[in-house]
Amino acid sequence: MRLPSLIALQMLECAARLGSFTRAATELNVTESAISRQIQALEARLGVRFFERVRQRVVLTADGDRYVREIREELKAIERATKDLASRVGGMEVIELAVVPTFATQWLIPRLAGFRAEHPRVVVNIHARPEPFHFAESIFDAAIYFGERPWEGSPHARLLDEGPSIPVCSPALLDQHRPALREDLLRLPLLHLASRPDAWPDWFGAEDEAVRRKARLGARYDLFTMVTGAAICGLGVAVLPAMMVHSEMASGQLMALPFDGAAGERPDGGAYFLSYRAGKPGDDKAARFADWLVRQCQVA
Repeated sequence: MRLPSLIALQMLECAARLGSFTRAATELNVTESAISRQIQALEARLGVRFFERVRQRVVLTADGDRYVREIREELKAIERATKDLASRVGGMEVIELAVVPTFATQWLIPRLAGFRAEHPRVVVNIHARPEPFHFAESIFDAAIYFGERPWEGSPHARLLDEGPSIPVCSPALLDQHRPALREDLLRLPLLHLASRPDAWPDWFGAEDEAVRRKARLGARYDLFTMVTGAAICGLGVAVLPAMMVHSEMASGQLMALPFDGAAGERPDGGAYFLSYRAGKPGDDKAARFADWLVRQCQVA
């Protein structure tokens, strides 16, 4: 059997991912009828039905779901190989970097000009990717992630310990309330990062469940940048890793409140690690990036 065309497979994957022929057509810059014709021809050729219509969406059948999951990784590999080839032909190298958004915006991006100065022929593409993955099943060359230990099976380096968290708020909020004791913070609006619901209770370190319940009250935000922005705007007090709000405190947008966390708070909130794909002979771009990154962390 002859293999299906790459165009047809790309259209199939896109329609499956977006759940819509219309949205797939927009992403691929073709007409919706072109998407429909290619998928119908593919179904007729292979003797399967890929989609069922459910209200305004198209939903994969069981056969379609299995097939798309298998070809998706191959399409990613083709995309990666094509980008690598194009970059080499143009005299450039490309690093596809997966990184947790907070580390990217608060720490990495402000320093990337230094890497470009040392390696002007290497381009770093940054993708927000907080969840773990396997390099063999992805387009990524390297990943920076938060955890307690590095991923196994790949070259890696421990970059930075996150360290203890500190309570911060806007100067106006601090001037308005002027808390004298740690417990006074419980009377202020507390801001929470949704992925760390126990950050405030752990900071107070109270065994009293009533105190822990009070420490869990307040607005929750999905992203670190949202919590930081809310604190800057005076919406409340946030408890955040000091290393991630250094620039905001240096600029005077945020102020650290003069209270230490509880003795029971974890002194090490985890660490940021780098893992990268082992390169083939002559392809050490990820290793060069790792070397530069480790050096930056040593002087941070």
